[in-house]
Amino acid sequence: MVESDKLGLNHNNDCDGECISNRAAAAAAAAIPNAIREANDHFQSFNDHSNNMQRASDLLVAVSSNAEVHRARILDLAFSASEELRLMAREQESLWLFDIDNGYEVLNQAEYKKRFVLLDPSLEEVIRVITEGEPSDLPDLNENVDYQSNNGCMPLCVTENTNSEGSRANGVVFRSPISLVSMFMDVDKWSATFSNIVSKAINLAVLTTGNNENKNGCLQVMFAEFHISSPLVKPRQMYFVRHSRQIDNDTWVVADVSLETIFPNPMLTSQRKPSGCVIQALQDGISTVTWVEHNAECKGSTHSMFKGLLESGVVFNAKRWISTLERQCDRIATLEAQDEDKGPGVARNGLLKLAEKMVRHFNFNICSNMGGAWRPLNVPGGDEIVIKTSFYLDDQQIPCGVAVSIATSVWLPVKQNRVFNFLRNEHNRTKWDILSHGLQIQDVVSFSSARNSTDSVSVVSVEASSTRTDITYLQESFSDSMACCVAYAPIDVPTMHHILQGGRADSVAILPSGLVVLPDGTSTDNSILTVAFQIMDQQLTTPEELPPCSMLTACTLIKETVSLIRTALLLGT
Repeated sequence: MVESDKLGLNHNNDCDGECISNRAAAAAAAAIPNAIREANDHFQSFNDHSNNMQRASDLLVAVSSNAEVHRARILDLAFSASEELRLMAREQESLWLFDIDNGYEVLNQAEYKKRFVLLDPSLEEVIRVITEGEPSDLPDLNENVDYQSNNGCMPLCVTENTNSEGSRANGVVFRSPISLVSMFMDVDKWSATFSNIVSKAINLAVLTTGNNENKNGCLQVMFAEFHISSPLVKPRQMYFVRHSRQIDNDTWVVADVSLETIFPNPMLTSQRKPSGCVIQALQDGISTVTWVEHNAECKGSTHSMFKGLLESGVVFNAKRWISTLERQCDRIATLEAQDEDKGPGVARNGLLKLAEKMVRHFNFNICSNMGGAWRPLNVPGGDEIVIKTSFYLDDQQIPCGVAVSIATSVWLPVKQNRVFNFLRNEHNRTKWDILSHGLQIQDVVSFSSARNSTDSVSVVSVEASSTRTDITYLQESFSDSMACCVAYAPIDVPTMHHILQGGRADSVAILPSGLVVLPDGTSTDNSILTVAFQIMDQQLTTPEELPPCSMLTACTLIKETVSLIRTALLLGT
């Protein structure tokens, strides 16, 4: 594990050199204006208020969903949504247009309105008069006119302030349809499978359990947050109903649709139109999956760095869901095959499970305010940097104590793939990792996915220096058609040796950090890099207050890391 003294996050009276002195710390604290402190308190208060409002909304939806009048409406809504999804999954041109640049199909919104949206009765009457030429008492056309979806789920609400995103993608996965349906209807398994997209998911109400053997007819009300990998961007929040339905012996539909028409919520700015997947069995243990994503997002204030990306419609595209599902199912199939292997595959199995846990925790930490809220880093030069502290006590997967998380996102005039390839190359670590700078890197083990060679898990060893002992890093790199991620965690040499010898990795506590590369949404020549570190500060006993010494050290660490990456990429050093 990373010890606090190795990163200068200690508060001993004799700290010098790499640690700021007590006098300097006091001066730094005095330099922080009271106005900034008050703004920080306001930021925390706002987060507390938002969390309380969300809990109240969760409770209201959970209780109301079980009222008989609402159950009937939700059931009708869910069935109509699953039918619309089934039709959209099999329709061809001109409903779907292939996007050559992104490699998936996008929804033709005009054609969608023709096929799946009913006109308001007022407009229908106008059209009838024009086509038939018969006089009629026309309605007042000054009144607001809405388009209504065929499934009755929500107004179309397409305005200049709304982004409509529709996409479709296909994939083949090594799981049976029943296994996939079971995964999607289990909120914990679903959020763990898509941890790079879903930062939080709650099952608020189960209205029908369906068939106990295969989940046919299961109906549940859910809340979820969908994120991109940066704490500078607020996640999308949605309440929706999920319905699983068996069409025939080999075909299943799992459909989501928002509940705004039944439970209006002014806090939400996102609508989930009929979305989900159609699953069809190919042969034993293999399925083809057609994924449809259809969402509407009201434009709002967002960080200018991410404006182009969010408006491009690629953030939550169907191909991203499919590529994630394929990668996770490949991992499950590999683990199941190696569970029967008592030889060298045992060590590989342990590393894969540990890497999966590492990535899941990294995604959860960087995008969630649960366990500690992100707040601005109030130190000189801390612009665009956020920090939070979390207290871990009973979580066996994370070292006990107070963990300091610090993150930032920066724009780079460098192609996304070039940044990703640079960061995932273990031998480039000495060019950007301050703790490995100037030291010898040695490959220990590495294995890649058969489907995508850039999806890999590796172990590297960093030689000892005058200030630290030998350390190994577990690293996983992967891409999901939109984001490219490199997650890693330091593991002490004896523990890693135990795993590589076939020892169990279940009880190994790790604290992951990582880097995520996103497109900027305006040009393929640019990208957005998110850097996020977690540091266990063993000198802290409470997460409520972080000393200025620790804040300044954390700020220096992340700023120097970004500077090293930028220099290496732009100057080719």
